[in-house]
Parts: sequence; C-alpha cells; structure tokens
Amino acid sequence: MEADNASTFSAKPPPLSSDQLNYLIWRYLQESGYADAAVKLQRDWRVDAESLPFAKCVKGHALVSLVQKGLRYHHLSLTIDENGRPSKQLNPSMFFFGPESEKPPLELPEEALPSTPSPHDSLIAPQKQIRDPAANGLVSLPVASQLAPKRGRKTAASSERNGSATRKPSASANRAANTSAMDVDMVNGHTLPISDARSPTATDLGPDDAGPFMNGIKADERMDVDEDSLVADQHNHEPQIEVVPPPAHTLLIGESRGVQVTPAKVVNLAQSSAIFNLPPPAVGDVPRSLTRVTWQPSAGNALTAMGDDFCGIWDITLGSPTSSTSRFQELVDSTGQKLISAVAWEPHGDMIAIATYTNLSGHIFVFDGQELCMVEDLTASQRAVTGMIWQAQGSSLFGLAPYDSDDISTTKAAGSSIIQWHHRNLPAEVELSTVRVPETLMDMDGAFLDENGIVCAAGQNSVYSFRISPALGIEQKWTSDPTANDQWTFVRCTLRWGTSPFLVAASAETGTLWMPTQNLFKRGAHEAHITGLELRPRPATPLNASSRQEFATSSMDGTIKVWRYDDDSDSITSVCKLIVGHGSPIMALSYSPDGFCLAGASYDTVRIWNSEHDHNHMATWKDEQNLWHGSKLKDDDMMSTGGRSSVNGDAYQVTADHTLAWDGDSKKLAFGLGSQVAIINFER
Repeated sequence: MEADNASTFSAKPPPLSSDQLNYLIWRYLQESGYADAAVKLQRDWRVDAESLPFAKCVKGHALVSLVQKGLRYHHLSLTIDENGRPSKQLNPSMFFFGPESEKPPLELPEEALPSTPSPHDSLIAPQKQIRDPAANGLVSLPVASQLAPKRGRKTAASSERNGSATRKPSASANRAANTSAMDVDMVNGHTLPISDARSPTATDLGPDDAGPFMNGIKADERMDVDEDSLVADQHNHEPQIEVVPPPAHTLLIGESRGVQVTPAKVVNLAQSSAIFNLPPPAVGDVPRSLTRVTWQPSAGNALTAMGDDFCGIWDITLGSPTSSTSRFQELVDSTGQKLISAVAWEPHGDMIAIATYTNLSGHIFVFDGQELCMVEDLTASQRAVTGMIWQAQGSSLFGLAPYDSDDISTTKAAGSSIIQWHHRNLPAEVELSTVRVPETLMDMDGAFLDENGIVCAAGQNSVYSFRISPALGIEQKWTSDPTANDQWTFVRCTLRWGTSPFLVAASAETGTLWMPTQNLFKRGAHEAHITGLELRPRPATPLNASSRQEFATSSMDGTIKVWRYDDDSDSITSVCKLIVGHGSPIMALSYSPDGFCLAGASYDTVRIWNSEHDHNHMATWKDEQNLWHGSKLKDDDMMSTGGRSSVNGDAYQVTADHTLAWDGDSKKLAFGLGSQVAIINFER
C-alpha cells in the first residue's frame, strides 16, 4: 500500500511559467473591466494570448479562484498539525493580508467618482465588466443582465457553453453566475454570498448559503462546491442568454477604475406588436413565402414585402403598428415564368426598384415612391439580378447578377456581373455600365459619400472592390487561399473617416472572417454555419472618428459575436459573445440605423441588445397568442434533417428565409418569416 501511495503522488506539477502567470493576470484584467490595462499588458507581452496551448483549459476567474484556494491552504496550514488535526484557532492576526483585511474598504462618495469621458471612442462613463465562471473565459454575464422568466414552449434543444451542452442552472449555479468574484463583498480574499437587489434575477440565499462565514470559510466547515460540478448540473433546459461585455476603456490618467452600471429590466414587446399575414396567391393554394422585408425611407408607415412570386407594400397607419386597416398593395406579381429576385428603395424613399427575371431576360421595374406607379422599365441582359443598392444621392442604381447565362449548369454560366444604371439618364435610353468577373458572386454591399463611394462584392474565394467614379471599374481584387475551402458568402463595407474603405467578409460554411484590406483572417470565429454579418453604423461626426470599427456575426452555434478591429494593434478582437443556445439560433441580424441597438431573430423570438452599453439585453418579442407560425417552421426544418439540431455541427435544413429590418427612426422592427410579418414597436 505504501508503495502504491508513493507512486500515486510521485508526479509533480510543472512549475508556473511566465506565460501562464501573464495569461492569468491578462484574463483577470479583462474580467474585472480593466480593458486598457489588459491591452497594454498584451502589447508588452507580445504574445497572442488566446492561441496559447493551455488557454482553452483555463476557466473564468481562474486567478481569483487560485488565490482564494491558496489563502485557504495558507490559513489551514497555520491551524492544523501534521496529522490534519486542528492545532490552534485562526485569528485575524494570522490572516495573509493582516488583521486589517477583515475590514471592508472605504467607498468613495458618488461625487468623488470621475465623470470625465474616456479619451477613446467610447462616449459613455467607464464601466466595470464582469464574467461568470466559464471555460476559457469566453462566456460571461453582467450582474443585472439575466433574462426575466421566459414564456412559451420549451425546446428540447439545449444551449452550449464552449461546445458543452448545458441546462438551466440550479439555484446555486444561478448565484455563481449572478455574483461575480470581482463584485461581491470580499473578506481577506474570500467571497461572501450576497443577493444583489439591483438585479431583476437576483434570488434569496438558500439554506446552504445562509450560514455564518469566517474569513471566507463557512462555520460548518463545509467544502465549497467546485465549478465543474455546477457546469455538469446544467443540461437539457431551455437556452438562456449570456453576455461577455466588450472591454470598456477604464484606464484614466494611469489609474484603472470600474463603474457598475445596472441595466433596466428586459422589456416584453409582445403587447407592442402586430402580426400580418400575406394575402393568399391568386392561383393555387401554396402559401406565399417572404424573402425580404424593408421599410420605405423617410416614411414609417410603408413596409415592403418581397417573395419569389410577389412584391408589395403594407400601408401601416401612422402611430401604431397594430392598425387593422393596414392593406397590402401588390406592385409586381408573378405571371407566367416571371420571378421577383430583388428590391431596393432609393435613399430618400422617392423611388423603389424591383428586379424580376424570366427564362429569357431580366428587368428592373422602377416605381414612384409616393404614387406607386411604374416610371421606368430597365432591361438587364443577365439572367437575374439578385441584389441591388442605390447610391446615397439616388443618382445611380447598382445590381449584382451572379450568373451571366440562363443555363447555370454550363460553363457559360461561370462568372458574374456588377451593373450600374445612371438615374440621370432614366428618361432616355439607358446604357448599362457592366463589369464582369470570372467568379460566381454571392453578396454585394456599398458605401457612399456624396457622388463618390465603393461597391464591394464577394463570392467563391474572392472579394472585389469597385470604384464608381468616374466610371464603374474594378478597384482591387483579393483572393484567399483556395485550399482553405473558404467560400465568401457575406460581405459588408463602409467608409471610415469618409474616405478609407473598410471591408469584412464571412465564409458561412467554414466560420471564417476576413478583412481583405488588412489581410486579417479570423478562423474558427464560430463553431457552425454563419447566418449573418452586419457592420455597426456610426454617424459620420468628429466624435465618432474612431480607429475601432465594430461588426457582428450570428451563427447556427447559438451565438452572436461582436467584433472590433483596432488599427493600433491591427487585430480583430471578440469583445462580446451573446449566447442564445442551439435550440433558438439567430437566423437574422440587424443593427438599428443609429447603431444603438442590435436585434437578432430566431424562428419565434426577436431579442434586442444595447450596442452602446455593454450589449445589455433590452427587450424581447415572442408571440403570446399562438398566432406566429415560427415554431412550426422550425419543426419542419428539423424534420428535414431527421430531427437533428445544430449541436456538434449538424445544421438545420433551413427552408424559410428570416428577414429583419429597422425603420429609419430606429423605433420599429419588422420580422418576416414564412407568410407572416411581425411589426414590433420599440420605444427607448
């Protein structure tokens, strides 16, 4: 037996390396809200912290946990003998930090707190960020940002935390999540359990936690529950939302400070919404299905809805989205072989362009935005125009034709075109400006300033930037490594400082992000298919002349991630991770025009987060009258894959398009799915 014991305990743990210690400190600074200090450490350290081989094994609040366990070991070593029997009573003079550590620190009066804004791009007061215990520190939850109890049916699918399925936490797990190790009362480095009354989800202490504490150790000398047991207890419950707050700039004049900001209660938007159903088709009994909804600019009472065989406008009475007098006026319907492929409003709402195609040719019908009468029929020689965008001044219309041939199965179909129609020439014969490329392009975007700007497009392993003045042409082409199997399905662009192009592309299947102008890749950005990519709008003012551009991605892995590009470090950083779970993946993503809110839609739920303040969960919409058919569509999609969910990479076979759009005032949100549209009023 003695030999066995000797062999069992003969292995010595490896010594602590400087990289390991730096990583623990770096994570501690991030989890405590000292973002600038963390950035400074990483710059001096000159190591990509997240790529270290041991990083994935380190849990949240690891440094604090190690220090707390070390303190307990230190105090126990002073009070027990070699045989493990108590030898003396622990008294304050034996505390590691001395007897004064038992006293709580003095709090500064509110008027003494700094009110100077951060010298960086954030215009809000520095805010202390907290995280819950999670593997690799990628998941966290502010003290007051948990959801109020959700209504509606529960799904069998579970949420995921870094690849591990979890269920709704038990009461003790909730306390662990709601009470950060950095925001609770501490006595000599040990945690005293409290219930934060400011949090809408704060709970009273259970009988196991209500006992007296001495220097962080319960009077009954019970051992603390390990975090692993808490995580293991979280399975098969409905998904919850967890937030990893973005780093706040808290390093002010050489001194880091954190200020806790408690978000308001999550608003239920069910009573501030209305559900509209598309009128049935004139021929046949197959329900119509939406592919896109969009609001008319400068008019909050006109919503455009498009499908493969129709395009029309809902007239929504001003002041309330719940008007029963709303009517749907069809602008273009399917006759014969005609199909509708794209729609785009002129930026001022004066005109709307609708793209159609048949087996012979494509057409762009331009309607007056007020009278809704057709004013022009623009011919497109390509088979179909699947995307359109107007120049900011409405002087030009750009279109994407992904195939240059009717027969996409032939080699003639290879290649795509970017087309430009000049609005100033509309009354006369229009000559198309066309640029052809050899790749099949999948997505297009544009960024404009006055008469200048760029159009970007992506497809296969290439991303293009097109100049629009003085003539349409290729400005630059970027090609990624074909062996990486990246197919760029999303692309977004903007002009920073009014002149500097900023492009980001995403490969849906491989979960990779690419910033071609900087040649930066973020591989493994998501663990499943990417479903959305959006840039955060920032008003073009001197106050927002920031070197940090934010964008968001959503995925079938049940998460939304907010990313930031930093010019100084020339890097892409994930500053926020919103977890909604595999049972309710975000299928559509949309920033409000003012950039203040980020909305995400799943099959039956729309959630809104505050982009300006740590992405706190602001509001949720979910039908409470059983009028919304999203759950049925979700079940149909799951049945199409044999009942599998997107867990472990198995994706839904999505048959219905999810479309999400804000109105121009950032006060109403339209969510389209199947043959229904939910109009959601959201007053901040």
